[in-house]
Formats: sequence, structure tokens, C-alpha cells
Amino acid sequence: MHYINPERKTNVKLTTTSHAVLAQLALRPWSAYELAVQQERYFRFFWPRASRALYNELRRLDQLGLAKAQRHTVGLRTRTVYSLTPAGRAVLTAWLSTPVVPLGLEFEGLLRVFSSPLGSREELLANLDRIRRDIAGMTELNDRIIAEYGSGQAPFQHQAHIRTLVVDFFTQFLDVTEQWVQRTAEEVTGWADLEAAGKPLHALDRIHRQRHGRPPAVSEAGQPAGGVMPTGSRRP
Repeated sequence: MHYINPERKTNVKLTTTSHAVLAQLALRPWSAYELAVQQERYFRFFWPRASRALYNELRRLDQLGLAKAQRHTVGLRTRTVYSLTPAGRAVLTAWLSTPVVPLGLEFEGLLRVFSSPLGSREELLANLDRIRRDIAGMTELNDRIIAEYGSGQAPFQHQAHIRTLVVDFFTQFLDVTEQWVQRTAEEVTGWADLEAAGKPLHALDRIHRQRHGRPPAVSEAGQPAGGVMPTGSRRP
């Protein structure tokens, strides 16, 4: 989405991160540090780049007139507090009515698994263990957030009817990912190496049974059972 600055007559592209920050400012004014804490609590799970680009984005939104930076002094401490401007609110409202960007998943752990034939079985298992520990940490934080909403003590509890929809999605995502890591690690542990020879396609079997209610027409070696190619495939 683009924003035309009426004073400078410049056409600036606003990113999803821009709107994520504006959405937080719509709740209340924040210092950069306070916003960083909020980003760590929420957005790092499903839009982590908002946390990485926060400070630069705040300055940019201030320069564009979409946010307003004001310096406050309390005792000997001075801090900058950012608030949403009317122009920023108008941009945010307009963004909510635009089509969403197609779904994408940024998950380095999956990329490591996908690329694991270039490494060793031990490296693959180590990466799966790192993913497991990361999921455990995220689940611990997510469970605390669930408890806060359940006790009526969550920040912005008045938006619980909306925010718990996101928590519901993330809870299911964490559970599914934890189950995937566990069964994947169990399968790889039973392998002597990462070579294809002699490896049963348990994952393909699970997928096919879930989608079609029957096993796939391939053998354990990954070739068509009985010399028949699966529907829709081509011989090399």
C-alpha cells in the first residue's frame, strides 16, 4: 500500500510492518522500548520482522506524519513517546479494507530439514531438537498469555474476543508443530543415514491416508507399486 504525503508530495510504500506498528499506536501512545516489549510478546510469533525493524519504522512513520514523536522528561530520564496521528489512523483504516497478502510461512527449521540430505543424520536430529526446544519456549509463553485472558488480567482484555482468536490459531499451530517434530525425530532416529535406500515413506503414507483414506500407490523405495505411476505423475 502506498501513502502520498500531502506536504512533501511524495509517494511512499508502506509495508505490513508499517501497519503493524500503526496498529499498536492505535491502542495508546508508547515509547520505543514499550513497543518493543509488546512486539516481543505478540508479533514475533507471526510477524517477527516488525520487531527487527521497529526503531527505524517509528522514525520513518514520524517523518511521514503518520506518527508523532514527543519527548517526555521524568526526573533525570528523557524518553520519546510515539502516538498515532489522524493521518496514521486514516492509513490504518484504509489498509484493513485491502486484500491480504497470500499466506506464507517463514520457518528456517523446515528449510534445514528440506536441505538435510546435504548434511548428516546427526545434524538433522540436532536441528529437530532445536526446533523442539524453541516450540517448548513459545508454548510456555503462549500458556501464560492464555492464563492471563482466562483470569481477565491480560493487557487490553477488552479486546479478548478478537485477540483470543489469534491465540487459538497459534495454540493449534504450536501443538501441531510439536507433534510433527516428535514423530519426525522418532523416524530419523531409526535411520542409519540419510540415504534413500531402504527408507519407508511413513510421512507420505500418513499424508495420503489423511487426505484420501488409503495408502499411496508407491513402494517403500518410493517407486510406483506394481510398476504403476501415481495419478498425475510423469516418468522422468
